[in-house]
Amino acid sequence: MRTTPSPLKAALTASPRKTAECLILEARDGTRAGFTTWDETLKLDLGFGAGEEDCDRGMNLSAMTQVAGFDVSNFEFSGALKDPFHRAAVLGGRWRRAKAWLVRVSPGVEGYQPLMYGRVSDCRVDDTRFILEVRNPMADLIQSQGSVLTPYCRAKFGDDRCKVERVPVSAEVTAVVDAFRFTLDIGGTYADDYFNLGTVGFQTGALAGTDEATVLDFDGTTGAVELMEPLVATPEIGDELEIHRGCSKLRMSDDPSIPTCLTYENVVNFRGFTEVPSNRFYHRVSAPGTSYA
Repeated sequence: MRTTPSPLKAALTASPRKTAECLILEARDGTRAGFTTWDETLKLDLGFGAGEEDCDRGMNLSAMTQVAGFDVSNFEFSGALKDPFHRAAVLGGRWRRAKAWLVRVSPGVEGYQPLMYGRVSDCRVDDTRFILEVRNPMADLIQSQGSVLTPYCRAKFGDDRCKVERVPVSAEVTAVVDAFRFTLDIGGTYADDYFNLGTVGFQTGALAGTDEATVLDFDGTTGAVELMEPLVATPEIGDELEIHRGCSKLRMSDDPSIPTCLTYENVVNFRGFTEVPSNRFYHRVSAPGTSYA
């Protein structure tokens, strides 16, 4: 547990108090950003080896709920929409599950007072401002845990349970229809439907770092891609991305174009229950005096 340095403790207890809050965020891709409620940019060193980091002014901080025990502590903060917190990044999940360190400082006095550590749990946009909610680690412990018995594999393709190594293919957007449909230069020849059920993840442009989107249809001749759901912003020509082949979450299939565990020689790690009836099976109720075999 970190303690408040004596000079800072004296400054925080002085009257009138000269204090401000600073927040450091670290996204899943390692991108870090800092904010402060002070009216000028402040320097902050959390002591984690990152050195001094800029905390930009303009952050509004909500009332913070801090509780003991198994309840969840949380707070919200907001700021102006601008890179790297533009609309597409916020709504597209770039900052979802980002690590967050909230501290109190006294400008001109070395050190900081820890207030809360947590992760971003909710991201939204209100007019020209973004709003992020941060919850402490207790939020992960109160989630209901369980599994659903299903004929389909319950692992996420490429995760530690699946164990298949996803192979990224670099591509560039060459034409755009809308947020659903665009054409790629993949730098090679692939069969029709090869990337069906796979994902695209943008590396540059407004969509950089946003959640991966699932491919509904891939045209091997033209490189045209159609997604299952629209992106949070329309891609632009020249945007770079990575496209991965996907998996139907089936152990095997009669259609060789559908990627399955068998496609990846990974049946041993299949995590579905093939004997569980799916929605193709219906229960039939016998009429009085009759029966069905």
